[in-house]
Amino acid sequence: MASPLQLSDAADLIDVSIQDIWLKGSENESQLYKQYFNVETGVVDYYLKDSSLSGLAYAGRVVENAAIISSSPIQGFDKTYTQVAFGLVTSFTKAMWYFGIKKRNLEKVTQELRNACSDLRELRCADRLDNSFSTSYTAADVSGNYAVSIAGGDSVAMISASHTREDGGTAWSNRVTDGTTVNMDWNNILVHLKSLLNILGNLNTYCTI
Repeated sequence: MASPLQLSDAADLIDVSIQDIWLKGSENESQLYKQYFNVETGVVDYYLKDSSLSGLAYAGRVVENAAIISSSPIQGFDKTYTQVAFGLVTSFTKAMWYFGIKKRNLEKVTQELRNACSDLRELRCADRLDNSFSTSYTAADVSGNYAVSIAGGDSVAMISASHTREDGGTAWSNRVTDGTTVNMDWNNILVHLKSLLNILGNLNTYCTI
């Protein structure tokens, strides 16, 4: 299709024998990604980087005349996020806008520019779940193919049997398998993908059932 859109590209819009022209665009902007992603708005920095600090290990018994065991917080993994811009441009000839778009009350077609961005946002967020057993994948759009790294702060995939612990303890797994099929741990279905264990290997209290 030509850009800008010309009368010859959509001749039905100026065909007086056609009474109704409907805009069949994208659905209204959705925000399903907020159900499984942490979302931060108002970001003005090109890079964002976060880290963490643990709590303390389980307390221990204090027997008579014994020293109380000490414990210190442990620094967590850090993760860097880089801002990426997405966009799309559309254009119309003056004749197409006046005799086609405005005549048929189709000015809302310009909303499709925003929908194109929001639809892509949903797709790219879902891609991360679809590829959650990998540390990277190849995405494709109108600009071409590009590599997307989705390794976590511990350098492994989101769903993995080899998540390392910041305290150097035994690696932990957040996947479930019957030997043939591998699935996400039930815990990862929770909003914001909380972990079953904290970085000291302690069970999170909301997971004790």
